[in-house]
Amino acid sequence: MSNQIRLDLNGKAGIVTGGGAGIGKEIVTRLSSDGASLIVADCDIDAARTVQNEILKIGKNALAVKADVRVDEDVREMVGTCIRNFSRVDFVVSNAGTVGPYHFEETTAQDWDNVFAVNTRGGFLCAKYALPHMKKQKSGRIIFNASTNGGKPGGYVIAYRASKAALIMLARSLALHTAEYGITINAVCPGVTMTPMQRKLTESLLEQKDMTFEEYVKEREKRVPMRRFTDVGDIADITEFLISDNAGFITGQAIYVNGGEW
Repeated sequence: MSNQIRLDLNGKAGIVTGGGAGIGKEIVTRLSSDGASLIVADCDIDAARTVQNEILKIGKNALAVKADVRVDEDVREMVGTCIRNFSRVDFVVSNAGTVGPYHFEETTAQDWDNVFAVNTRGGFLCAKYALPHMKKQKSGRIIFNASTNGGKPGGYVIAYRASKAALIMLARSLALHTAEYGITINAVCPGVTMTPMQRKLTESLLEQKDMTFEEYVKEREKRVPMRRFTDVGDIADITEFLISDNAGFITGQAIYVNGGEW
């Protein structure tokens, strides 16, 4: 779940959205331990500052920024803050996301728009404002945190699935648009990852069933060929690699980190 070989990211600087908790926090911790300077962006500035302070305590460089990825000005300013503080932006991990309603019939037009605003518009805005700087550098990495559900149809969280499918196509298409500049763009697609957001959704659904959370996990893990859920460390592993110099020829890919579940 946690790799054994540290990659050298000294001298690199970048942004992780949704960096205050869950997968984003794990990615921030990993990249900073590898030597990268980080903008920890989150709509919850207190959570972002907590992560920032944890990074500063270990002697690494991080700066918390309040940013709602749905808001054009917030994302533009977030990228500008990275440039002003670190003089460059080598990577953006567009990780901030939301699930939305579980049942399609309960999904309002406002719900639908909000899911796409966070998951897809947020990725678009991150790329829009980071790419001009990356083109000047003739290098850069953009990673969208998509989902296995973005490539897997299902009868629930349909707005979420559609928004993540759009994010995967955004990555594939932008990769063609930016290849000549040495910029790579990929989508990472986790399987079931028991983040605080996922646990909250799961527990709300289990209220309608005669099943404990522990019973659900034991039963649900059996559907994963490798018999466990995706861990936040698994996502940090692949993100770390894609940002590193070792991954310079990997672009336009949707990389599924799900233990083989389809």
